[in-house]
Amino acid sequence: MGPGDHREVPTVSGDEDWLVHDHRRFDEALARAQEAAEYGAWDEALRLFTELLEALALHMRLEDEVVYPALERETGDPAGELAGLRDEHRQLESLMEGARAVARERDIDHLLESLVPLRRALHEHARYEEEALARLGGEALTRNREAVLAALSALERDTAPPGGTRPPRG
Repeated sequence: MGPGDHREVPTVSGDEDWLVHDHRRFDEALARAQEAAEYGAWDEALRLFTELLEALALHMRLEDEVVYPALERETGDPAGELAGLRDEHRQLESLMEGARAVARERDIDHLLESLVPLRRALHEHARYEEEALARLGGEALTRNREAVLAALSALERDTAPPGGTRPPRG
């Protein structure tokens, strides 16, 4: 796959897997941005990093403002797992913004070094989040499925790019 080949950036949707946490797609988007940089297509790499940062920000907002509050109402978050996940979101935002800043320098070695902690943090967060949501949320989110989906859709609609909508999930 060359630097010009790309798929849509992941979003959360209400399809068959109604609460989509498609962390694999974030990994793929990060790999595409890295690949573009390795090809020397820095403008494309910066565009891809920016799209990924925006998609991650929306994903985390959907969780912070819709999913986690729904779980807190049901479970109270007795072990503080949701608070920990929110803290991890802030750390991920910082690491991603740092990687984008390094990409602006157009130094592939520095960029590759900066992606190591980002990729590790994304994987660890995804694993922890998926485990925590499975423990806390299966039944609670299913009971509140329609309300959660409506809130997710409203937030996605409110954050859609001007003059359009986000591409559908593939």
